[in-house]
Amino acid sequence: MTMRLAPALRQLSYIAALAQMLAAALLPLAPAFAETPNDLEQPAPEVPGDLAPGDLAPDAVAVTDAAEIKKKLSELTIYGRYYDGEDWIEYHLADGRTAYFEKGCTYPGKWWVDQGEVCYAYPNYRDGAPNCFVMFLRPNGGIQFVAFGADKAPYLASSSTKTAPGNDAHLQLNGVSPCLGV
Repeated sequence: MTMRLAPALRQLSYIAALAQMLAAALLPLAPAFAETPNDLEQPAPEVPGDLAPGDLAPDAVAVTDAAEIKKKLSELTIYGRYYDGEDWIEYHLADGRTAYFEKGCTYPGKWWVDQGEVCYAYPNYRDGAPNCFVMFLRPNGGIQFVAFGADKAPYLASSSTKTAPGNDAHLQLNGVSPCLGV
């Protein structure tokens, strides 16, 4: 009986922590596009280890400090794969601009840190709606991004397959993508 109670208590703790994180994330603390999105210095939320989805690498560590996220992502190209197997590439400039490539199209946009999460928005992609993720780093340099589903449960959205300094993939940073957004 005690063996079955422990997972249930852990699950309740998990749900309570998720509720706190989501409540903080839903507060209208800053607009999606600020003049300088990377200057949105909000306190980073606590990310308990038990919030990590099961398919997250066991050695991955959440990074929620804005300065650390900026340091890691600035002037970095990430080659990644979504949980469904779709590949993508994203280049991050230190000034908050970014370029995102998937399915043959490049989308210029912005990235910033808000409440311990890295957020992205692209004017010509998904109606410009921002997407935010908790970033996890691995000792081998890998990066994993955790998102929250409609049911508020965390899931591993994507993982890096490679990272490279600078605009390694030569992604276009200016203008609006001629591709129609999804």
